[in-house]
Amino acid sequence: MAGSRTWMTGRRAFLTAGLVALASGCGAAGDSESPAMAGVEQALGACTHSVTTNTYDGPDYWGTLVFKNTGTVAIANPVIALDVPSGVTCDDDQPGWTHTQSGRTCTFTRTSSLTVAVNASYTFNYSTTSSTSFTATNVKVQSDSCGGTSPGGSGLTANQKKVAEGLTSIWENDTPTLDYAYSENIQDGRGYTNGRAGFCTGTGDAIQVVQCYRALRTEANGNRLAKYWNGLTVINNRFLSTGQSQASTSELDAVGNWTSDWAASFNTAATKADFKQCQDQVSDALYYTPTINEAAKWGLTQALTKAALYDASINHGFDGMKDLIRKANTALGNSGQVAPVIGYNGITESAWLQKFLEKRRDVLAGDSTWVDAVDRVAAYEKQRRVGNWDLGTALRNDVRARDCWGTSYPASGYTVRTINPDGTWSTPASYTYSCQ
Repeated sequence: MAGSRTWMTGRRAFLTAGLVALASGCGAAGDSESPAMAGVEQALGACTHSVTTNTYDGPDYWGTLVFKNTGTVAIANPVIALDVPSGVTCDDDQPGWTHTQSGRTCTFTRTSSLTVAVNASYTFNYSTTSSTSFTATNVKVQSDSCGGTSPGGSGLTANQKKVAEGLTSIWENDTPTLDYAYSENIQDGRGYTNGRAGFCTGTGDAIQVVQCYRALRTEANGNRLAKYWNGLTVINNRFLSTGQSQASTSELDAVGNWTSDWAASFNTAATKADFKQCQDQVSDALYYTPTINEAAKWGLTQALTKAALYDASINHGFDGMKDLIRKANTALGNSGQVAPVIGYNGITESAWLQKFLEKRRDVLAGDSTWVDAVDRVAAYEKQRRVGNWDLGTALRNDVRARDCWGTSYPASGYTVRTINPDGTWSTPASYTYSCQ
Protein backbone atom coordinates (compact mmCIF):
# COMPACT_ATOMS: atom_id res chain seq x y z
CA MET A 1 0.00 0.00 0.00
CA ALA A 2 1.07 3.54 -0.31
CA GLY A 3 3.93 4.17 2.04
CA SER A 4 4.71 6.84 4.56
CA ARG A 5 7.66 9.02 3.85
CA THR A 6 9.83 11.43 5.74
CA TRP A 7 9.05 14.90 4.45
CA MET A 8 11.93 17.30 4.05
CA THR A 9 12.15 20.87 2.81
CA GLY A 10 14.05 21.37 -0.43
CA ARG A 11 13.65 17.91 -1.92
CA ARG A 12 14.21 16.19 1.43
CA ALA A 13 17.48 18.02 2.04
CA PHE A 14 17.02 18.03 5.80
CA LEU A 15 14.34 17.02 8.28
CA THR A 16 12.14 19.97 9.17
CA ALA A 17 10.87 20.17 12.73
CA GLY A 18 10.74 16.40 12.95
CA LEU A 19 7.88 16.28 10.48
CA VAL A 20 6.88 12.84 9.32
CA ALA A 21 4.52 12.92 6.38
CA LEU A 22 3.47 9.49 6.84
CA ALA A 23 1.29 7.94 6.10
CA SER A 24 -0.20 5.77 3.85
CA GLY A 25 -1.95 2.54 3.51
CA CYS A 26 1.41 0.92 3.61
CA GLY A 27 1.25 1.50 7.30
CA ALA A 28 -2.06 -0.21 7.86
CA ALA A 29 -0.93 -3.72 8.71
CA GLY A 30 -1.09 -4.54 12.34
CA ASP A 31 -2.49 -1.14 13.27
CA SER A 32 -5.60 -1.36 15.41
CA GLU A 33 -6.96 1.72 13.66
CA SER A 34 -6.33 0.22 10.23
CA PRO A 35 -7.00 -3.47 10.66
CA ALA A 36 -6.38 -4.79 7.17
CA MET A 37 -4.05 -4.11 4.32
CA ALA A 38 -5.85 -2.57 1.37
CA GLY A 39 -5.73 -4.54 -1.81
CA VAL A 40 -4.03 -7.71 -0.51
CA GLU A 41 -6.64 -9.82 -2.20
CA GLN A 42 -6.32 -8.02 -5.53
CA ALA A 43 -4.71 -9.91 -8.36
CA LEU A 44 -1.43 -8.50 -9.59
CA GLY A 45 -1.89 -6.40 -12.68
CA ALA A 46 -5.66 -6.65 -12.51
CA CYS A 47 -6.09 -3.66 -14.83
CA THR A 48 -3.17 -3.54 -17.23
CA HIS A 49 -2.83 -3.20 -20.98
CA SER A 50 -0.29 -2.65 -23.73
CA VAL A 51 -0.56 -0.41 -26.79
CA THR A 52 0.43 -2.53 -29.80
CA THR A 53 -0.37 -0.06 -32.61
CA ASN A 54 -0.07 3.73 -32.55
CA THR A 55 -0.24 5.43 -35.93
CA TYR A 56 -1.73 8.54 -37.54
CA ASP A 57 -1.94 8.73 -41.34
CA GLY A 58 -1.92 12.44 -42.23
CA PRO A 59 -3.16 12.17 -45.84
CA ASP A 60 -6.19 10.20 -44.62
CA TYR A 61 -6.67 12.24 -41.42
CA TRP A 62 -6.95 8.90 -39.65
CA GLY A 63 -5.45 7.68 -36.38
CA THR A 64 -5.34 4.07 -35.19
CA LEU A 65 -4.62 2.79 -31.69
CA VAL A 66 -4.74 -0.89 -30.79
CA PHE A 67 -4.46 -1.86 -27.15
CA LYS A 68 -4.43 -5.33 -25.63
CA ASN A 69 -5.88 -6.17 -22.22
CA THR A 70 -2.89 -7.78 -20.48
CA GLY A 71 -4.52 -7.84 -17.07
CA THR A 72 -6.52 -10.45 -15.22
CA VAL A 73 -9.98 -8.86 -15.47
CA ALA A 74 -12.04 -7.29 -18.25
CA ILE A 75 -11.67 -3.58 -18.98
CA ALA A 76 -15.11 -2.00 -19.02
CA ASN A 77 -15.93 1.30 -20.75
CA PRO A 78 -12.32 2.45 -21.25
CA VAL A 79 -11.33 6.10 -21.32
CA ILE A 80 -8.60 6.81 -23.88
CA ALA A 81 -6.39 9.89 -23.63
CA LEU A 82 -3.63 10.90 -26.02
CA ASP A 83 -1.57 13.95 -26.88
CA VAL A 84 -1.54 15.33 -30.42
CA PRO A 85 0.96 17.85 -31.85
CA SER A 86 0.58 21.49 -30.89
CA GLY A 87 -2.11 23.25 -32.91
CA VAL A 88 -3.89 20.02 -33.89
CA THR A 89 -7.58 19.53 -33.05
CA CYS A 90 -9.31 16.19 -32.57
CA ASP A 91 -12.61 15.90 -34.44
CA ASP A 92 -15.18 13.52 -35.95
CA ASP A 93 -16.00 11.10 -33.12
CA GLN A 94 -16.47 7.49 -34.13
CA PRO A 95 -19.69 5.62 -33.19
CA GLY A 96 -19.83 4.91 -29.47
CA TRP A 97 -17.32 7.62 -28.58
CA THR A 98 -17.25 11.30 -27.67
CA HIS A 99 -14.29 13.47 -26.80
CA THR A 100 -13.06 16.59 -25.07
CA GLN A 101 -9.80 18.41 -25.67
CA SER A 102 -7.61 20.40 -23.27
CA GLY A 103 -4.51 21.82 -24.90
CA ARG A 104 -2.84 18.97 -26.74
CA THR A 105 -4.67 16.23 -24.79
CA CYS A 106 -7.72 14.59 -26.37
CA THR A 107 -9.79 12.41 -24.04
CA PHE A 108 -12.28 9.95 -25.53
CA THR A 109 -15.09 8.42 -23.46
CA ARG A 110 -17.77 5.90 -24.28
CA THR A 111 -21.37 6.83 -25.12
CA SER A 112 -22.37 3.16 -25.07
CA SER A 113 -21.19 0.08 -23.20
CA LEU A 114 -17.89 -1.56 -24.19
CA THR A 115 -15.97 -4.41 -22.53
CA VAL A 116 -12.52 -5.60 -23.58
CA ALA A 117 -11.99 -9.14 -22.36
CA VAL A 118 -8.75 -10.49 -20.87
CA ASN A 119 -6.14 -11.06 -23.61
CA ALA A 120 -8.41 -9.37 -26.16
CA SER A 121 -7.34 -6.41 -28.30
CA TYR A 122 -9.42 -3.38 -29.24
CA THR A 123 -8.91 -1.11 -32.26
CA PHE A 124 -9.69 2.55 -31.65
CA ASN A 125 -9.83 5.09 -34.48
CA TYR A 126 -9.83 8.85 -34.29
CA SER A 127 -9.52 11.84 -36.61
CA THR A 128 -7.84 15.24 -36.32
CA THR A 129 -7.31 18.35 -38.42
CA SER A 130 -3.70 17.41 -39.18
CA SER A 131 -2.70 16.40 -42.71
CA THR A 132 0.78 15.48 -41.43
CA SER A 133 1.47 12.00 -40.06
CA PHE A 134 2.53 11.72 -36.42
CA THR A 135 2.65 9.33 -33.47
CA ALA A 136 0.36 10.19 -30.57
CA THR A 137 2.18 10.60 -27.25
CA ASN A 138 1.23 10.00 -23.62
CA VAL A 139 -1.35 7.41 -24.64
CA LYS A 140 -3.36 6.31 -21.62
CA VAL A 141 -6.16 3.77 -21.33
CA GLN A 142 -8.06 3.82 -18.05
CA SER A 143 -11.21 2.27 -16.67
CA ASP A 144 -12.89 3.19 -13.40
CA SER A 145 -14.75 -0.09 -13.60
CA CYS A 146 -11.54 -2.11 -13.43
CA GLY A 147 -13.26 -5.21 -14.69
CA GLY A 148 -16.86 -4.72 -13.73
CA THR A 149 -16.53 -2.99 -10.36
CA SER A 150 -17.88 0.24 -11.69
CA PRO A 151 -18.44 3.10 -9.27
CA GLY A 152 -21.88 3.09 -7.71
CA GLY A 153 -21.89 6.87 -8.01
CA SER A 154 -20.17 9.57 -9.96
CA GLY A 155 -16.50 10.19 -9.42
CA LEU A 156 -14.71 13.50 -9.29
CA THR A 157 -14.46 15.63 -12.40
CA ALA A 158 -11.02 15.80 -13.98
CA ASN A 159 -10.28 19.14 -12.31
CA GLN A 160 -11.66 18.07 -8.94
CA LYS A 161 -9.44 15.00 -9.09
CA LYS A 162 -6.41 17.17 -9.81
CA VAL A 163 -7.21 19.27 -6.74
CA ALA A 164 -7.71 16.19 -4.57
CA GLU A 165 -4.50 14.58 -5.77
CA GLY A 166 -2.62 17.86 -5.42
CA LEU A 167 -3.65 18.17 -1.78
CA THR A 168 -2.53 14.63 -1.02
CA SER A 169 0.75 15.30 -2.81
CA ILE A 170 1.41 18.24 -0.46
CA TRP A 171 1.29 15.84 2.47
CA GLU A 172 3.43 13.29 0.65
CA ASN A 173 6.00 15.54 -1.05
CA ASP A 174 5.35 19.11 0.12
CA THR A 175 4.23 20.05 -3.40
CA PRO A 176 0.97 19.58 -5.32
CA THR A 177 3.00 18.19 -8.23
CA LEU A 178 2.83 14.39 -8.18
CA ASP A 179 6.30 12.92 -7.63
CA TYR A 180 6.49 9.89 -9.91
CA ALA A 181 10.29 9.65 -9.60
CA TYR A 182 10.41 9.53 -5.79
CA SER A 183 12.01 6.45 -4.23
CA GLU A 184 13.46 6.07 -0.76
CA ASN A 185 13.85 3.55 2.05
CA ILE A 186 12.50 5.54 4.97
CA GLN A 187 13.18 2.64 7.35
CA ASP A 188 9.52 2.17 8.25
CA GLY A 189 9.52 -1.59 7.84
CA ARG A 190 7.91 -1.55 4.38
CA GLY A 191 10.92 -1.64 2.08
CA TYR A 192 11.30 1.07 -0.53
CA THR A 193 8.56 3.72 -0.72
CA ASN A 194 8.02 4.91 -4.28
CA GLY A 195 6.22 7.20 -6.65
CA ARG A 196 3.10 9.33 -6.63
CA ALA A 197 1.19 7.25 -4.07
CA GLY A 198 4.04 5.87 -1.97
CA PHE A 199 3.90 2.36 -3.45
CA CYS A 200 5.91 0.05 -1.18
CA THR A 201 8.04 -2.92 -2.18
CA GLY A 202 7.06 -4.71 1.03
CA THR A 203 3.28 -4.31 0.92
CA GLY A 204 2.08 -5.56 -2.44
CA ASP A 205 1.47 -2.42 -4.47
CA ALA A 206 4.87 -1.47 -5.90
CA ILE A 207 4.97 -4.89 -7.53
CA GLN A 208 1.71 -4.09 -9.31
CA VAL A 209 3.28 -0.98 -10.83
CA VAL A 210 6.24 -3.04 -12.01
CA GLN A 211 4.01 -5.75 -13.47
CA CYS A 212 2.04 -3.16 -15.41
CA TYR A 213 5.30 -1.63 -16.63
CA ARG A 214 6.65 -5.02 -17.73
CA ALA A 215 3.53 -5.49 -19.85
CA LEU A 216 4.29 -2.24 -21.67
CA ARG A 217 8.07 -2.40 -21.97
CA THR A 218 10.70 -5.16 -21.83
CA GLU A 219 14.14 -4.89 -20.29
CA ALA A 220 15.62 -4.82 -23.79
CA ASN A 221 13.30 -1.91 -24.55
CA GLY A 222 14.49 0.21 -21.64
CA ASN A 223 12.63 -1.23 -18.63
CA ARG A 224 15.16 -0.70 -15.83
CA LEU A 225 12.89 -2.34 -13.25
CA ALA A 226 12.39 -5.64 -15.07
CA LYS A 227 15.55 -7.12 -13.55
CA TYR A 228 14.05 -6.80 -10.06
CA TRP A 229 11.03 -8.97 -10.83
CA ASN A 230 12.25 -12.19 -9.21
CA GLY A 231 13.30 -10.36 -6.05
CA LEU A 232 10.00 -8.49 -5.89
CA THR A 233 8.12 -11.76 -6.25
CA VAL A 234 10.03 -13.33 -3.35
CA ILE A 235 9.25 -10.33 -1.13
CA ASN A 236 5.61 -10.25 -2.21
CA ASN A 237 5.13 -13.96 -1.53
CA ARG A 238 6.36 -13.43 2.03
CA PHE A 239 4.00 -10.49 2.40
CA LEU A 240 1.02 -12.49 1.13
CA SER A 241 1.79 -15.58 3.23
CA THR A 242 2.36 -13.69 6.49
CA GLY A 243 0.09 -10.66 6.07
CA GLN A 244 2.96 -8.59 7.45
CA SER A 245 4.80 -5.71 5.79
CA GLN A 246 8.24 -6.71 4.55
CA ALA A 247 11.19 -4.50 5.50
CA SER A 248 13.84 -6.42 3.59
CA THR A 249 15.23 -4.96 0.39
CA SER A 250 18.18 -7.34 0.15
CA GLU A 251 16.63 -9.24 -2.74
CA LEU A 252 16.48 -5.97 -4.70
CA ASP A 253 19.82 -4.57 -3.55
CA ALA A 254 21.57 -7.70 -4.80
CA VAL A 255 20.39 -6.87 -8.32
CA GLY A 256 21.01 -3.12 -8.62
CA ASN A 257 20.27 0.36 -7.32
CA TRP A 258 16.48 0.29 -6.95
CA THR A 259 15.96 3.97 -6.06
CA SER A 260 18.10 5.13 -8.96
CA ASP A 261 16.36 2.84 -11.44
CA TRP A 262 12.89 3.86 -10.23
CA ALA A 263 13.71 7.55 -10.63
CA ALA A 264 15.33 7.02 -14.04
CA SER A 265 12.24 5.16 -15.27
CA PHE A 266 10.28 8.40 -14.97
CA ASN A 267 13.08 10.84 -15.76
CA THR A 268 14.05 9.14 -19.04
CA ALA A 269 12.05 10.58 -21.94
CA ALA A 270 11.62 7.25 -23.75
CA THR A 271 10.05 5.48 -20.76
CA LYS A 272 8.37 8.34 -18.88
CA ALA A 273 4.88 8.02 -20.37
CA ASP A 274 4.64 4.25 -19.80
CA PHE A 275 5.93 4.47 -16.24
CA LYS A 276 3.60 7.35 -15.38
CA GLN A 277 0.67 5.50 -16.91
CA CYS A 278 1.27 2.45 -14.72
CA GLN A 279 1.52 4.49 -11.52
CA ASP A 280 -1.71 6.31 -12.39
CA GLN A 281 -3.43 3.06 -13.26
CA VAL A 282 -2.48 1.21 -10.08
CA SER A 283 -3.23 4.23 -7.87
CA ASP A 284 -6.70 4.48 -9.40
CA ALA A 285 -7.34 0.74 -9.10
CA LEU A 286 -6.23 0.43 -5.45
CA TYR A 287 -7.31 3.77 -4.02
CA TYR A 288 -9.36 6.14 -6.16
CA THR A 289 -11.99 3.81 -7.65
CA PRO A 290 -12.64 1.83 -4.44
CA THR A 291 -12.97 5.14 -2.59
CA ILE A 292 -15.55 6.45 -5.06
CA ASN A 293 -17.48 3.18 -4.70
CA GLU A 294 -17.39 3.47 -0.92
CA ALA A 295 -18.59 7.08 -1.02
CA ALA A 296 -21.54 6.06 -3.19
CA LYS A 297 -22.43 3.23 -0.78
CA TRP A 298 -22.85 5.70 2.08
CA GLY A 299 -24.66 8.34 0.04
CA LEU A 300 -21.72 10.79 0.08
CA THR A 301 -21.99 12.99 -3.00
CA GLN A 302 -19.79 16.05 -2.47
CA ALA A 303 -16.38 16.44 -4.09
CA LEU A 304 -14.82 17.67 -0.85
CA THR A 305 -15.96 14.56 1.01
CA LYS A 306 -14.61 12.30 -1.72
CA ALA A 307 -11.28 14.15 -1.64
CA ALA A 308 -11.08 13.68 2.12
CA LEU A 309 -11.86 9.97 1.79
CA TYR A 310 -9.29 9.57 -0.99
CA ASP A 311 -6.57 11.16 1.14
CA ALA A 312 -7.47 8.90 4.05
CA SER A 313 -7.29 5.87 1.77
CA ILE A 314 -3.80 6.85 0.62
CA ASN A 315 -2.79 7.70 4.20
CA HIS A 316 -4.30 4.79 6.14
CA GLY A 317 -4.98 2.23 3.43
CA PHE A 318 -8.41 1.53 1.97
CA ASP A 319 -9.45 -0.70 4.88
CA GLY A 320 -8.17 1.88 7.35
CA MET A 321 -10.32 4.49 5.62
CA LYS A 322 -13.35 2.19 5.87
CA ASP A 323 -12.68 1.74 9.59
CA LEU A 324 -12.78 5.52 9.99
CA ILE A 325 -16.13 5.55 8.19
CA ARG A 326 -17.47 3.01 10.67
CA LYS A 327 -16.23 5.12 13.59
CA ALA A 328 -17.89 8.25 12.19
CA ASN A 329 -21.15 6.40 11.62
CA THR A 330 -21.15 5.03 15.16
CA ALA A 331 -20.38 8.43 16.67
CA LEU A 332 -23.39 9.87 14.84
CA GLY A 333 -25.76 7.20 16.16
CA ASN A 334 -25.51 4.77 13.27
CA SER A 335 -23.84 1.90 15.11
CA GLY A 336 -25.75 -0.52 12.91
CA GLN A 337 -23.89 0.88 9.87
CA VAL A 338 -27.08 1.52 7.94
CA ALA A 339 -26.35 2.66 4.39
CA PRO A 340 -26.77 5.21 3.02
CA VAL A 341 -25.87 7.17 6.12
CA ILE A 342 -26.76 10.57 4.68
CA GLY A 343 -30.38 11.19 5.59
CA TYR A 344 -30.39 8.45 8.24
CA ASN A 345 -31.91 10.03 11.37
CA GLY A 346 -31.33 13.44 9.82
CA ILE A 347 -27.56 13.08 9.33
CA THR A 348 -26.28 15.67 6.86
CA GLU A 349 -23.13 15.34 4.76
CA SER A 350 -21.55 18.30 6.56
CA ALA A 351 -22.15 16.72 9.97
CA TRP A 352 -20.86 13.38 8.73
CA LEU A 353 -17.67 14.82 7.22
CA GLN A 354 -17.00 16.80 10.38
CA LYS A 355 -17.18 13.63 12.46
CA PHE A 356 -15.09 11.62 9.97
CA LEU A 357 -12.34 14.24 10.10
CA GLU A 358 -12.43 14.32 13.90
CA LYS A 359 -12.04 10.55 14.06
CA ARG A 360 -9.15 10.69 11.62
CA ARG A 361 -7.58 13.53 13.59
CA ASP A 362 -7.74 11.38 16.73
CA VAL A 363 -6.07 8.44 14.97
CA LEU A 364 -3.20 10.61 13.78
CA ALA A 365 -2.83 12.49 17.07
CA GLY A 366 -2.97 9.28 19.11
CA ASP A 367 0.04 7.69 17.43
CA SER A 368 3.54 9.01 18.14
CA THR A 369 4.60 8.01 14.63
CA TRP A 370 1.72 9.86 12.97
CA VAL A 371 1.01 12.87 15.18
CA ASP A 372 3.30 15.21 13.24
CA ALA A 373 1.08 14.81 10.17
CA VAL A 374 -2.15 15.81 11.90
CA ASP A 375 -2.40 19.12 10.01
CA ARG A 376 -3.37 17.31 6.80
CA VAL A 377 -6.82 16.69 8.29
CA ALA A 378 -7.33 20.37 9.10
CA ALA A 379 -7.13 21.34 5.43
CA TYR A 380 -10.33 19.42 4.68
CA GLU A 381 -12.04 20.74 7.81
CA LYS A 382 -11.36 24.31 6.73
CA GLN A 383 -12.91 23.70 3.32
CA ARG A 384 -15.93 22.14 5.04
CA ARG A 385 -16.38 25.21 7.21
CA VAL A 386 -16.13 27.64 4.29
CA GLY A 387 -18.45 25.49 2.16
CA ASN A 388 -16.09 24.67 -0.70
CA TRP A 389 -17.98 21.46 -1.41
CA ASP A 390 -17.36 21.30 -5.15
CA LEU A 391 -13.70 22.37 -4.87
CA GLY A 392 -14.67 25.18 -7.22
CA THR A 393 -12.87 27.87 -5.20
CA ALA A 394 -9.10 28.17 -4.93
CA LEU A 395 -7.92 26.69 -1.65
CA ARG A 396 -4.85 26.88 0.56
CA ASN A 397 -3.49 24.58 3.21
CA ASP A 398 -2.93 27.62 5.44
CA VAL A 399 -4.50 25.87 8.39
CA ARG A 400 -3.29 23.65 11.21
CA ALA A 401 -5.09 21.27 13.50
CA ARG A 402 -4.50 23.73 16.34
CA ASP A 403 -6.36 26.39 14.35
CA CYS A 404 -9.44 24.18 14.12
CA TRP A 405 -9.36 22.24 17.39
CA GLY A 406 -7.00 23.86 19.89
CA THR A 407 -3.33 24.29 20.71
CA SER A 408 -2.69 20.75 21.94
CA TYR A 409 -1.81 19.63 18.41
CA PRO A 410 1.73 20.06 17.04
CA ALA A 411 2.35 22.06 13.88
CA SER A 412 3.28 19.81 10.96
CA GLY A 413 5.20 22.42 9.01
CA TYR A 414 3.86 21.81 5.52
CA THR A 415 4.67 24.60 3.06
CA VAL A 416 1.54 26.59 2.28
CA ARG A 417 0.39 26.23 -1.33
CA THR A 418 -2.56 27.61 -3.26
CA ILE A 419 -4.37 25.11 -5.49
CA ASN A 420 -6.71 26.54 -8.11
CA PRO A 421 -9.95 24.85 -9.24
CA ASP A 422 -8.23 23.61 -12.42
CA GLY A 423 -5.43 21.96 -10.42
CA THR A 424 -2.74 24.54 -11.16
CA TRP A 425 -0.96 25.85 -8.09
CA SER A 426 1.38 28.47 -6.66
CA THR A 427 3.13 29.39 -3.43
CA PRO A 428 1.51 32.45 -1.82
CA ALA A 429 3.75 35.32 -0.74
CA SER A 430 1.80 35.76 2.48
CA TYR A 431 -0.99 34.08 4.41
CA THR A 432 -2.56 33.87 7.85
CA TYR A 433 -3.27 30.53 9.49
CA SER A 434 -6.99 30.14 10.11
CA CYS A 435 -9.70 27.47 10.06
CA GLN A 436 -12.19 29.87 8.47
